[in-house]
Amino acid sequence: MLKVKNNMGLHVRPASYIAKVLEESRSKVTMTYKGESINARSIMSIMILAAPKNAKIHICVEGGDARETMELLARAFETQFGEKTV
Repeated sequence: MLKVKNNMGLHVRPASYIAKVLEESRSKVTMTYKGESINARSIMSIMILAAPKNAKIHICVEGGDARETMELLARAFETQFGEKTV
């Protein structure tokens, strides 16, 4: 489970960042928030989750590079998807 730390939640910039991170991954990645599960490779699907700051997102990664993919996602959430904080 990863926590959304950036001020605006999972809007278009973080969704794009996540999709970009997953371009090199071969694993299947699913994100779940409030009972809704989506394909994490889809920018629109991530935005539909509408996860705000402090939301806890369950991430399921399945595949040969699952460990590496999860590490990349955890780093992305931790660094707030490269957004600057005010």
